[in-house]
Amino acid sequence: MLYLGDFPVGSTVYVPFNTFDKDDGSSITMTGLAVTDIEIYKNGSTTQRASDAGYTLLDTDGIDFDGVTGIHGFSINTADNTTADFWTAGADYWVVVSSITVDAVTVSFIAAIFSIENRRTAGELI
Repeated sequence: MLYLGDFPVGSTVYVPFNTFDKDDGSSITMTGLAVTDIEIYKNGSTTQRASDAGYTLLDTDGIDFDGVTGIHGFSINTADNTTADFWTAGADYWVVVSSITVDAVTVSFIAAIFSIENRRTAGELI
């Protein structure tokens, strides 16, 4: 899991991740990534964000970024307020990728965590 940092309200957060062969650990291409596979949880709640709006797969499909096998990614636009009051200052978020296929196995994992204006002190520069 990757801690991405503390972001200002309305930022775009980039989430990279990698996949590996289950037998020899080499980098491997996954299949089946869609924005509907991205689930985000706020402040330890078991309720996911209700909308997938604002999620974008990088390099068109999020798979093998720039043609590099096993490197993937997507972005999250925290300015998209389709789910009202989900993105708020002082909150922590877990980013989960759920039910993709890697090496013929269905996997789910925590790709990253980040916060929105929850680690800074007054007057600190961003």
